[in-house]
Amino acid sequence: AEVKKTVTVFLRSRSQKARFVTELYAAMRRLKVDTEETDRALVELEREGMVMVRDHFCGDPHLAGVDLRIVALVESIGGADAQLSAIHMIDMAWNKWLSEYLANHRCG
Repeated sequence: AEVKKTVTVFLRSRSQKARFVTELYAAMRRLKVDTEETDRALVELEREGMVMVRDHFCGDPHLAGVDLRIVALVESIGGADAQLSAIHMIDMAWNKWLSEYLANHRCG
């Protein structure tokens, strides 16, 4: 229960309401919570409808095997449907990251 609370606090802690799962892992490791505990908390939170986790794919061979999942709280933003708000936040995080990645990465 404490790990679940810590995950939700982390997701609320900054203006970015959606974060890569790898960012969550790093933050939780700094708090001495291992990846397995974080995964269990995410599964429980997702089952309870508190968070949404979406996987993404990028065909770049340099990203093969990279965890591109993004997690967001399922909360209404501006009165919108909570699930649609979560999807919107995840899409915004993905699009921002992908545009920055593609602008700076060159396969040689």
